[in-house]
Amino acid sequence: MATLTIDGVEITVSDGTTILDAARNVPGVGKIPTLCHINSPALSDLKPVKSCRVCTVEMVRNGRSSYPLSCITAVRQDMVINTNSESVQQRRKDIVRDHLVRCSTEPVVLELAREIGFTTPEGELQEEECILCGMCQRACTDPRGLGAAAISLIKQNGASYYRVDEEKCLSCGDCMVACTLGSIKLGEKAILPQPKAVAR
Repeated sequence: MATLTIDGVEITVSDGTTILDAARNVPGVGKIPTLCHINSPALSDLKPVKSCRVCTVEMVRNGRSSYPLSCITAVRQDMVINTNSESVQQRRKDIVRDHLVRCSTEPVVLELAREIGFTTPEGELQEEECILCGMCQRACTDPRGLGAAAISLIKQNGASYYRVDEEKCLSCGDCMVACTLGSIKLGEKAILPQPKAVAR
């Protein structure tokens, strides 16, 4: 067991628990936002991949701050964590800004921006439907599921996107469940969003 302090609240949790899980449902502890963290029981065994970075928190040790990702960082004895300090808020805004620039019309990203008090940035915005978190590929490859390995990352003409190999796709729907933005559809085969530049 490990005893730590999160937002001034002392809690004790099992060794190996992540900061994100330790902070959940604790009165007085702020909500840690996430984008790519899987909440579906069907895919709960998939380990976090630190791709969206939204769950950044502040860890204070010997008067110095560091900013780990709460989804992959395990608790330690006497750890001191701040989930919503000014420095954390600014880092999250910078991270969400990058997601907004890429996916400026996606409801999930827009709602997250609203929650942290961030407005749509100025300048050239994209209207992509994928934040490149890789959850679809991981769900498709995971051997605890069907392990089809039908999804791969493609880089073409300056754009990055995921593509499904229809010959390998088993239409199981795991990628659709795992999709952070809910952009994947399921027909006879999985239908992944394509980048606008390549689609044209």
